[in-house]
Amino acid sequence: MHTGTKRIYVCHGPTCVQHVRPVWQALAAEIQLRGLADRCELIVSGCQGRCEDGPNINVYPNLTKYAHVTPEQAREIARQHIGNDRQVEACLYHEVY
Repeated sequence: MHTGTKRIYVCHGPTCVQHVRPVWQALAAEIQLRGLADRCELIVSGCQGRCEDGPNINVYPNLTKYAHVTPEQAREIARQHIGNDRQVEACLYHEVY
């Protein structure tokens, strides 16, 4: 993994795992389709602690949290965030304090 590689953690905790398979598949397929596999690492993560907001995806470096991710949004994360270094506003997670 080189310095510019993004790490994409896709939650597979007890709640997210019930809905994450099509999200994972869409993300993986779009990464392959766009030739982005050398720019990112797709990782199964444990619970990210935001169960009510799942499926959840965290992208590093410079942590970006995505919530309620649909398969289409997962494809957009691959195209925009991984491909063009632009966050996908439609599914950004916003902390509530």
